[in-house]
Amino acid sequence: MTPNAPKAPQLAALLKQHQDEITAAWAEMSRDIPGSRYGEYTLDEVSAWLSLETEATLKTLTTGSYEPTEAYLRDVALGTLESGFGIAEVIEGLLLYREAALPYLHSAYGEDEVQLNRAVAALDAYLRLKVGRFGYLYAQAMDAELLDSEQRFRTVADFAYDWEYWVDPDGAYLYISPSCQRITGYSAQEFQADPNLLERIIHPDDRDSYLSHESQEGSGLSPFEFRVITRGGEECWLEHVCQPVYNAAGTYLGRRGSNRDVSERKRVEEELEQHLRDRAAADERSRLARELHDSVTQTLYSVNLHAEAAGMALDAGNQDVVAQSLQKLQTMTHQAMMDLRMLIFELHPPILKDEGLAAALRARLATVETRAGLQTELRVEGEERLPLALAQELFWIAVEAFNNVLKHAHARRVQVNLAFAGDKVRLSITDDGLGFDPDSARSQSGMGLRSIAGRVEHIDGQLTLNTAPGRGTTVCVEAQFAAEGGANG
Repeated sequence: MTPNAPKAPQLAALLKQHQDEITAAWAEMSRDIPGSRYGEYTLDEVSAWLSLETEATLKTLTTGSYEPTEAYLRDVALGTLESGFGIAEVIEGLLLYREAALPYLHSAYGEDEVQLNRAVAALDAYLRLKVGRFGYLYAQAMDAELLDSEQRFRTVADFAYDWEYWVDPDGAYLYISPSCQRITGYSAQEFQADPNLLERIIHPDDRDSYLSHESQEGSGLSPFEFRVITRGGEECWLEHVCQPVYNAAGTYLGRRGSNRDVSERKRVEEELEQHLRDRAAADERSRLARELHDSVTQTLYSVNLHAEAAGMALDAGNQDVVAQSLQKLQTMTHQAMMDLRMLIFELHPPILKDEGLAAALRARLATVETRAGLQTELRVEGEERLPLALAQELFWIAVEAFNNVLKHAHARRVQVNLAFAGDKVRLSITDDGLGFDPDSARSQSGMGLRSIAGRVEHIDGQLTLNTAPGRGTTVCVEAQFAAEGGANG
């Protein structure tokens, strides 16, 4: 019975399109495999091998049937025994296909993170399956009489795609798979000779979290991620999972662990996060541009008109009109200055970093009260300990809600509630204004709901909107957070 394989016809078509380029890249990179014999063969010979492998791969990815790959791997297993080819070379050769193909996946899907993730995940799943299956078939091909139970275990374990290991209760390695070298550049022999090697290559920012994790001897541990610095000086993200090992009598025998290279996934996640930050910044610039147009620009336009009127009245000798115009100019310039101060405050409120969200909201409400004559109130429950990034997002959500009140609500009173409980924060803004139909408002860009919803999504929060015509409006946001400086894993 053969295993199930991923069906990915779009990926297969892309690999077939670049088959020649991938073959050439594989041939070049294979010469860098430690102790490699691939360099002894010509490009034509290498191309012949890869043609068979590629044909099997494309059939499997297109149909979802593993039979073509199974037949190919069985021949490879037998050929490896007959030729005396190094097993490590074969496994590295199988995995090298990923490195050769990856640039063409990025080229095709680089602007579509979802498609790129799907393609890479399908290719990785197939390669893990292929490598594991090769180990099994190789073990079958060997003389069964020469294989005791330990040898069988090692044959299968050595072909694991991920970095597998087993440490005894004292932290010494009982086993470590060769994949550690593919991931870190350090061989299994180096890790076994130096039990502290892993600790030394862990990124300094992640070392304390890892040591805390490892200190929980004998307990079931949740997966977490950390970084290592490879032999080549590159930063590599690992997804780590482990569990305690006990014998039949319940004696603790150490820990069985697995490390998976997730650097590519983290890179895509970081690019997506940057995209979201850029989009949020663009939205903020658009909002400020609207604010400038609706407030300061309009006020300055009116100032210009009244200045012209004052000039004409002065020419006509009408002192009363001049006096009235000057009074209006004074009022409008004062308003423009207040509007500008408010916008500048929103851009970079220093009080937010220095004193926290509650203080920033209190200062912003004071400007709202002065500008619009609204009665405002801020109620705070619990102790504030928000990360700055979350505090900034919540502040801008509140600002957008305040702007909606000033522009549309015709309210007399605004109440803000800010509550902290454990690792959760709840922010609500309530006004006694006109209210509105939320279903119709969502289709209008001018209500600011899209901006608020986008920011809430960015912080993985929950948004509740309670409003109806003539009943005022309540905007409520709830979010979860980790305290700054806390543990990471």
